[in-house]
Amino acid sequence: MTTLALPFWNFTCKTCTIIRNSIIAFWVGMIAVGETAGRARAARELTRLGYHSEAKAVMLELKKIRGEL
Repeated sequence: MTTLALPFWNFTCKTCTIIRNSIIAFWVGMIAVGETAGRARAARELTRLGYHSEAKAVMLELKKIRGEL
């Protein structure tokens, strides 16, 4: 590799790293949103069926996972 191509290669690699990390962060965020929505729907259905304590446990478990409790 010539000395002229070396700075371009480093710039390209840094750019690819930034893009990759952004995509990974977006993907992890989407998984978290989906999990939260799923737990909320489960709690809603449990409440609708009359299982109030189980619905509360589902939502409190989510808070415990997040570290809010």
